[in-house]
Amino acid sequence: MFAHARKILRQLKKQGRYRSLTLPCGLDLSSNDYLGMASHPILREAAIAYFKEGNAGASGSRLLRGHTQRHQELEAFSAGVFGCERTLFFATGFQANYALLTTLPDRGDVVLYDEFAHASMRDGLMASRAKSFKFSHNDMDALEELLKRQRDKARNIWICAESVYSMDGDLAPLSVLYELAERYDAMLIIDEAHATGVFGEGGRGLAYGEICKNMGYERLITLHTCGKAIGVAGAIICANGDIIDYMINTSRPFIFSTAPMPVQAVLVHKSLEIILSTEGAKRREKLHEICRYTQQLLGGHGGHIVPLILGDDMRSVEVAGQLQKQGYDIRAIRPPSVPQGTARLRLSLSAHLNRENIEGFAGAYKKAVSRQV
Repeated sequence: MFAHARKILRQLKKQGRYRSLTLPCGLDLSSNDYLGMASHPILREAAIAYFKEGNAGASGSRLLRGHTQRHQELEAFSAGVFGCERTLFFATGFQANYALLTTLPDRGDVVLYDEFAHASMRDGLMASRAKSFKFSHNDMDALEELLKRQRDKARNIWICAESVYSMDGDLAPLSVLYELAERYDAMLIIDEAHATGVFGEGGRGLAYGEICKNMGYERLITLHTCGKAIGVAGAIICANGDIIDYMINTSRPFIFSTAPMPVQAVLVHKSLEIILSTEGAKRREKLHEICRYTQQLLGGHGGHIVPLILGDDMRSVEVAGQLQKQGYDIRAIRPPSVPQGTARLRLSLSAHLNRENIEGFAGAYKKAVSRQV
């Protein structure tokens, strides 16, 4: 019965693509805790206070008894933060993306997505009744050509992209994306997972300044993951009121899932308050300073995600292992997470790092790579 599974596992080991669970160890250079919020004492105190009220887990789906005042308060607060009519809170970013793309695009619709879009978007599209086509990464000419070909064939067109790409750290041309969406009467879905908390006014993400403040959400939906810079878990979908109502009434991943634990909503709410405050601004500035310094030593796009591309899968695993032994917790990223031939170490920067950390890592990395040549 399991012969096929064993065969696949042997192949993965031979290719250098076998994965196993590894506990955190050493200096954090791999997590998405960009602002260091996951260990913030105020969040810890808020969790303790919440549990002292006598509450624990969720008790059902949001449409049953699982909907609580904490969820409602977070959704009202986050709508004000991100400048939209309504928001909807999900337990994970993967669930939120999957829910969006299995609910909104329907039979007769077409979805055009960046080839580097996250797996949660891709899985949602595979389960969607809409047709989908990918365009070359950040290639707006390729996207426009698809829009021209599909405009008269499709009932509705949806464009999907990330504002900051999770494995390369580069930015999407949001203004151009929105301009194309307007020109071809398409709806734009932007995943702000790696931008929320880090970029934009008050850490509201890149779409807020480039689109939302001026254009609103008439043809825009944004998704803000809460398990990265926010430091908790979950995701917030921001849209106009009709879309949120439609999601509540028709989205199977929302209707048939147990509600996120109410304490998640408490902590996300509290974290957003801190991120919007002077303290949050200071954490962002410290992170950006570290990003600028890292770019001088190791290259990249100047942001908090730095791809150290080695190409070969096994080599990436070996270099990561050497660095882990020296106290640097960085992980190898291999296909299918990244394209064939682009295996890498994904250096993830955060506000708890300093120049000495980066200098030490850069030296260790360069030595490890030179020994592998």
